[in-house]
Amino acid sequence: MAQLGGLHLLVTRPPTQANVWAEQLASLGVVSHAIPVLELVALKSPEQVQAIKNCVLDFDLFQKAIFVSQNAVDFALNWLEDYWPQLPMGIDYFAVGEATARALQARGLKVSALGAAEQGAMNSETLLQAPELQQVAGEKIIIFRGLGGRGLMGEILRERGAQVSYCELYERCLPATAPAALTDFFSSSTVPAHRLAIAIHSGESLQLFLQALNQAAVVDQSRVRQLPLLVPGERVAALAEAQGFTQVICAENATDKAMTQALINYFSENESRD
Repeated sequence: MAQLGGLHLLVTRPPTQANVWAEQLASLGVVSHAIPVLELVALKSPEQVQAIKNCVLDFDLFQKAIFVSQNAVDFALNWLEDYWPQLPMGIDYFAVGEATARALQARGLKVSALGAAEQGAMNSETLLQAPELQQVAGEKIIIFRGLGGRGLMGEILRERGAQVSYCELYERCLPATAPAALTDFFSSSTVPAHRLAIAIHSGESLQLFLQALNQAAVVDQSRVRQLPLLVPGERVAALAEAQGFTQVICAENATDKAMTQALINYFSENESRD
């Protein structure tokens, strides 16, 4: 693992999700710099709250419930447990990704299609391949997510004959401190470009990172786009390349293990060419 020694990695996840990974990276000689570019805020307008309440009160009418992220689990279960001290019987629970599945299990729920949640890209496309979601004609399915999430899941399930409802619980916002923090980091960093990389964990985080860069003072965006950018999966990699990033490192998924392995592979290959 010596190939990561001396690497500096800008980690853009919220601290609660980044801290464990930072400890693992430190054991490999990586210096992590935490600048969160995403925070989650509960939806608060009367119309949004009423829409959530309607979904929650009708929860017993659904046959399947899909949670797109660990955050969706946390927000949704807090709502559900307020209105359903004992959750209705007969609902199958599905998770997009391993962390989401673990979050459901931690709340005492059995996860259907667990293998699909824990393997491969761990995204919506992977879950949609699960046998349990092929024959859904006539079923009512609820998808818990953030405001304005991807529409692929609902679109495919509707094509398969399901009645799909979205329950949007939170929105993703740029922390007010992020632009100034990026300014300070890039203007004061003395790390050589070949030992500096950036980690982005989702397409939404990439958009917010670029938003922060646009607001940051004295940041050479062309220089930033030339740094190695670590992302989870081909979809986010394509988004990054479309935004002009020239060295995109594509991990299989967003787990700490996959992201770390992608870093190791990339820098090992670079060192072997030097």
